[in-house]
Amino acid sequence: MTNTLSSPRTSPPDLPALLSRLRALPLYSEALRDVPDTADWTALPFLTRDRLTAAFEAGELQHPDSVRVHLTPHPGGGWLPEYATRADIEAHGRASAQAFAWAGIRPGDHVQVAFGYHRFAGGWLMQDGLETLGAKTIPFGPGETEAQLDTLRRLKVRVLVSAPSFAQKLGEAGAGVELLIAAGEPMSSIEGRRERVQSALKCSALDCYATSEAGLIALETPAQDGMKVLDDWVYVEVVDPESGQPVQDGARGELVVTHLSKQAMPLLRFRTGDLTRLERRMDGTYLPGGVFGHVSGMLKVKGVKLFPREVAFWLAGHGLDHLQHTLRIFTSGGTDRLHLSVRGEPRADLAGLQTDFQNRFAIRADELTIEPDHQGQGVQDQRR
Repeated sequence: MTNTLSSPRTSPPDLPALLSRLRALPLYSEALRDVPDTADWTALPFLTRDRLTAAFEAGELQHPDSVRVHLTPHPGGGWLPEYATRADIEAHGRASAQAFAWAGIRPGDHVQVAFGYHRFAGGWLMQDGLETLGAKTIPFGPGETEAQLDTLRRLKVRVLVSAPSFAQKLGEAGAGVELLIAAGEPMSSIEGRRERVQSALKCSALDCYATSEAGLIALETPAQDGMKVLDDWVYVEVVDPESGQPVQDGARGELVVTHLSKQAMPLLRFRTGDLTRLERRMDGTYLPGGVFGHVSGMLKVKGVKLFPREVAFWLAGHGLDHLQHTLRIFTSGGTDRLHLSVRGEPRADLAGLQTDFQNRFAIRADELTIEPDHQGQGVQDQRR
């Protein structure tokens, strides 16, 4: 049983000092000009990617003490710069090192990182903390299965940092490690995926959540009961995607992130767009169940919020991932109707799937079908 806090923190520590520091930055000077230090936290404005784009175009993101610039993928195929000072790199390294330590990585461990180190942040999000911890880090990059296998074996690598799908591929090709830090793709939020990865690599697999804008945000402990937030680095909250108001702990919503000490391009109430749940326990803040979808394309069906990407994660948990599926939502006789059709191998357990869908989303699928398909893959959402 987890111990939860009776009176959870409702704003970052030392809020007046945080606001005073942010007011001095062009990114926030106008938005915070008339905001008092005693303002209610939930009344502070959100930061969005659109606002960051406008700030970049206006020259408001640069910092005179920056020593590193990561590029951040931007929806639509573009990118934004993400600046960091030496102090930022060190602060992120300290917080990440603490997280890697609670995950079970030890100083001196060989750690192979199968994320890219060019153009976008990628492997650098892991590198700071691993080096600070004192691990022997191998910045390998993605792909090259045979070369990855060779290094894993010859250096007796104990820890692999990788997307879970590539980690499983390495395991099925003969790789074995003691510990996997899985990031870049959902793992714990998809039923059965962790077990498949662990079986392939013969390891313990822990889920990790990071974004190029914020850095490392949360990492599981060996208990595998939720990702523990780096509370010394970020303050997180979960809000209703429509109203922007905080939801109760344990309710699903959009993750919002605030940097506590970052000097260059700090985030203040940054809307990640990612769906999760929040739980504040005696030993810190957790994201139980991982990150399980995105707010984009949110639909309202029978008064309930439905997120298409969350449906895709649910399908993956039933072995129906990477298949074309169509959500069709329409009104008949004054009542919302939901039809879900999947192109794949026909199955006999449709009634069980329908019951599980209702348990997961609190909505009944009026029709759920699986039909043979030999054309492409993808997802469609239809409303009329």
